[in-house]
Amino acid sequence: MLKLIVCAFTCLMLFSVASPQDTTDKNPTSEARRKLVETCLTPDRPKPSVEKERKAHELCGKAINLLKPEYPEEAKARGISGRVSIEVVSDEDGNVIWAKAVEGDPLLQQAALRAACQSIYSPERISNRAIKVARVITYNFLPK
Repeated sequence: MLKLIVCAFTCLMLFSVASPQDTTDKNPTSEARRKLVETCLTPDRPKPSVEKERKAHELCGKAINLLKPEYPEEAKARGISGRVSIEVVSDEDGNVIWAKAVEGDPLLQQAALRAACQSIYSPERISNRAIKVARVITYNFLPK
């Protein structure tokens, strides 16, 4: 437990330090953001090429905004719960631009996709150049 707290604190400290490259406002307007999410949710789009694949344990401190999906009422009524994994690609600004469900109950996948497409990550860089990155987000839907 102490190790987890130390890791969380370290991630928070690393994430809270702004670098000079992060001082410009690259947040899209609400209309542009809505279009990004809409495009991300378009089914059967080919996966964009990326320069880096992230593993789950490497995500510490990378999420700026990781939304919690809404539990679908139909899934609740049927007693469906479980894990849903979503593969995403974030662009050079950290916005999720592509998402695909790779595991989980179909009744839960759409809610997870909506949440994943609205997520924002800290931009990834290689040699001080922003890059597109693929990663997998796992959501757990648990009955309350």
